[in-house]
Amino acid sequence: MDRRRLPALLTTASLVLLAGCVSIERLPAPPGKLSTALPLGFDAPVRFAYDSPDGFRQHSAQNLQRMKAAAGDGPINILALSGGGAGGAFGAGALVGWSRSGRRPEFQLVTGVSVGALIAPLAYLGPAWDAQLTEALTGDSSSDLLQRDLTGLMLGQPAMYRGQPLIDLVDRFVTDQLLLAVAHEYQRGRMLLIETTDLDKGEAVIWDMGAIAARGGSDARLLFRNVLVASASIPVVFPPVMIRVSENGETYDEMHVDGGASVPLFIGPEIASLVADGVPRVGDVRVYALVNGQLSREPGTTRIGARKILVRGFDVSLTHGTRAALGLAFATARHYGMDFKLTAIPNAFRFGGALDFKPEHMKALFDFAARCGEADQLWKSFGDTYQDAITAREPQPGDLPGCPVSSTTAPAMPSAPNVPMAH
Repeated sequence: MDRRRLPALLTTASLVLLAGCVSIERLPAPPGKLSTALPLGFDAPVRFAYDSPDGFRQHSAQNLQRMKAAAGDGPINILALSGGGAGGAFGAGALVGWSRSGRRPEFQLVTGVSVGALIAPLAYLGPAWDAQLTEALTGDSSSDLLQRDLTGLMLGQPAMYRGQPLIDLVDRFVTDQLLLAVAHEYQRGRMLLIETTDLDKGEAVIWDMGAIAARGGSDARLLFRNVLVASASIPVVFPPVMIRVSENGETYDEMHVDGGASVPLFIGPEIASLVADGVPRVGDVRVYALVNGQLSREPGTTRIGARKILVRGFDVSLTHGTRAALGLAFATARHYGMDFKLTAIPNAFRFGGALDFKPEHMKALFDFAARCGEADQLWKSFGDTYQDAITAREPQPGDLPGCPVSSTTAPAMPSAPNVPMAH
């Protein structure tokens, strides 16, 4: 054997051996069915899970009453924010532009999944927080999110990229001031719901962020931050988040990941309509579903390579999962007599995919959405948006994308970047 190769071989062998020895540090759950656990430091429920029909029945009735009280004599406005990774720049820009138009309503309910969860608290607090929303989603704050952790993967760590940059990003905006503002709006009856996926149970969990904020203190701030980070933690891309809970005197850690792993978009009472009868109907309800992505993926040759396949596979899964979730949300809205509007990144916009966090691409997408929002060219019917998505031709280099609502006065984006599709 060549002695010069011996150190390298020993290093490789050591890494292989260590890979079988390193695991995530966590307190394992006790055996048996677990359904009533509370986050450590909380003595009242602040969440409910999809595997509890009774919980949905109870929460749905309570939530509807809260929203009606918050709306007063006006309509109940619901904003549902989907997942989509870097596509969150579209959602943030759309909301900021909508504020500039003077037509953005106050929402009695805001729901968020994945990157939609990161947007949701700032969207919930209204136009006064648009500066923070702009800072968070225009690129600079998220440009270093994808920091590779290849050594960690070899050592048995759970993700391709480090989790700390995402934690730092969320921690920067989850301030005591933000929690106080969320708690104040919660006391008015408005609701902010965020979804994560409990990977151990294989179920979606919906967190009442207003109730968490109203609890106050360091435990509330930590849980609020961890729920947002967990909802945005795409499995294998980012590490899962451990949330410590207590049940029947037992303390253990739940493993939570991206909410989009289970349901990529939701509106408040939709699951209740499937699992329970007698959920009260409400009057004038307007649902705005904001999709932080595109509703079709153009065919193309996928390059050989783990990351290319991962990116393409994730984008395809997200696209089809979002379509299914939108179909459920629309059917529920129609069942309850709600007005349902939808917007998404137009197919003609050359979107680089959910993991394209290049600052110049995110800023271009943000600016485009902001112009469309300011021109009131965002919202279409479910049928029109879906039909446009599945019949649109592939964007060509030099195309100037129009806004989601076609109009001769809709602002095109003359500086549209020629972003390659994520094949």
